[in-house]
Amino acid sequence: MIKYKKILLVDDDIDDRLIFEEILREMDDDSLLIYAENGLDMVSLLDKTKEDELPDMIILDQNMPKMTGKDSLVFLKENQRYRDIPTIIYSTYQVKDFYRECLLLGAQDVVAKPDSLQAYREMIEQFLTSR
Repeated sequence: MIKYKKILLVDDDIDDRLIFEEILREMDDDSLLIYAENGLDMVSLLDKTKEDELPDMIILDQNMPKMTGKDSLVFLKENQRYRDIPTIIYSTYQVKDFYRECLLLGAQDVVAKPDSLQAYREMIEQFLTSR
């Protein structure tokens, strides 16, 4: 059962966004996936969103132009309106100190970006059902 129905995916890679959307649709056709291409677009999108329409979860890619995933996380956790939205960072950047720092900043989880469709399915299922 999908726990989070409205997900904001912040990722500049269109292929990753399309894969995420396809897998999510397979898992639960009622879920809503919203996109932002980078952290600045995320801020603009969230600022225009009504309180009762905010996402249930935010997933951030780390390596984005203009505003990284970690910078976006800091913005979210310092803002009263967004700080309680579960936020996950996924990235190809795999340094232990980075993971630890993001968790200390308030990320619910930090995971490695998948390298196969099956790994994407497992990651998305874990994000959306077990939290």
